[in-house]
Amino acid sequence: MPYQMYIDGELEIGKGDRYSVINPATGEEIASLNAADESQAEAALQAAKKAFKTWSMTSVNERVLWMYKLRDACLAKREELMDLVAQEGKSYGEAKGQINTFVGYINFYAEEVKRVYDIGVPDLNARRDTYHRIIRRPLGVVVAHLPWNSPLNLLGVKLAPVLASGCTCVLKPSASTPLASLKVAQIAQEIGFPEGVFNVVAGPANRIGRYLSASKIPAMVSMVGSTAAGLEVMQQGATSIKRFSFELGGNAPCIIMPDVDLDAVIPWLAKRKVAFTGQGCANVNRIFVHESIHDAIVEGLAQQVKDVQVGWGKDMANAMGPLINVRNRDQMLELIQKTVAEGATLVYGGAPTNLPDHLRNGAFILPTILDHVTDDMEIANQEIFGPIYPIFTFKTLDEVIARANNTEYGLSSYLLTHDSRVIARCVEELEFGEVDVNMPGLGPNLPHVGIKQSGVGCDRSKWSLDEYFNMRKISIRP
Repeated sequence: MPYQMYIDGELEIGKGDRYSVINPATGEEIASLNAADESQAEAALQAAKKAFKTWSMTSVNERVLWMYKLRDACLAKREELMDLVAQEGKSYGEAKGQINTFVGYINFYAEEVKRVYDIGVPDLNARRDTYHRIIRRPLGVVVAHLPWNSPLNLLGVKLAPVLASGCTCVLKPSASTPLASLKVAQIAQEIGFPEGVFNVVAGPANRIGRYLSASKIPAMVSMVGSTAAGLEVMQQGATSIKRFSFELGGNAPCIIMPDVDLDAVIPWLAKRKVAFTGQGCANVNRIFVHESIHDAIVEGLAQQVKDVQVGWGKDMANAMGPLINVRNRDQMLELIQKTVAEGATLVYGGAPTNLPDHLRNGAFILPTILDHVTDDMEIANQEIFGPIYPIFTFKTLDEVIARANNTEYGLSSYLLTHDSRVIARCVEELEFGEVDVNMPGLGPNLPHVGIKQSGVGCDRSKWSLDEYFNMRKISIRP
């Protein structure tokens, strides 16, 4: 299919430079398209601004019906969407999961918006003939920057609350993974989705992304990405008073106490780190193991990761796939080498040597265990974004809490223990927006929250939906 921009309800060829989208598993071009240019970015913003006047006034039920119509049309093309997500770098199993979560966000916000209520507030200085109401109304135009590591999932995270709230938006997918988002846009055009309510323009962040963020039209700029990218977007957006909603980088600690069930913890840890090939802001980044169980954890983890299948294709649906590109793969290999040179022990991993011929140009790496990692090593102070397991040891709870907090990031943290006293202390003292104890589940109703340098606001849940509304006070004395 020709990949086109989606602006004001119509599909049009980009007017910017032509570029290639590469399958990181094979190194082959899977699509070639023209990026949008600044004039098309401006047209998308103007379309969203115009559409807001009508979409914001539609009833909740009408908006929900359109959301379900889009959902059903996407489900009818599930296989095509799944193939695009996989071609852009996910395993086929993960690509299937992306579609399920995209649909899940539409379902959740279509129901949650029905529970957005106005409230009455009493007047403390007057008799009962004065009425105060707190009402919420749609915020306006939203610009959303999507990352490459979870393209369809995070399209749902950003698009669903926009549609439900009555806002309108311009979405900019990553230049590395634009295809699934552009396909959803094509589906929207085919079903006659109301013009301008959401628009999709693909192109380089330093041109199209910058233009969108710097515009005075958006009431909010939303993104998922690195902390450095978040700072840059915030600076670009300082042309007007805007709301920002950012989910940014992380350096998640995972604290493993001596009372854990090793038979449950080790498989979870092995699986958690290879999900999306370790390319997730909330992924386990620093594994703190109590010294009394260190040997058992390392030995058990090595047995697990040696069994991880590495590769890509429909016949390897559950294999760990490639990194986003060869450059990132090489950065991971360099990081492994540097950490070993600093004194860590390579237990398992590195570059694969037995890939089939058709994958030899792909961005693959083996899941890699590094033992005896210390806090002064470079790997301890950065977001790894790859399937590397750095093992640290600790002796006391006081020590490990202090070490876990020794980072500018504050997104996710993990604790594995059944000691309620330890849990209580970590809940209060770990400086992270999320403290996940003993491998809990996830869902669209639970907020994804970053503090410190890891974000502003949140994604998912009713609290994310709140960000898409203005609060207004109405006072009446008849």
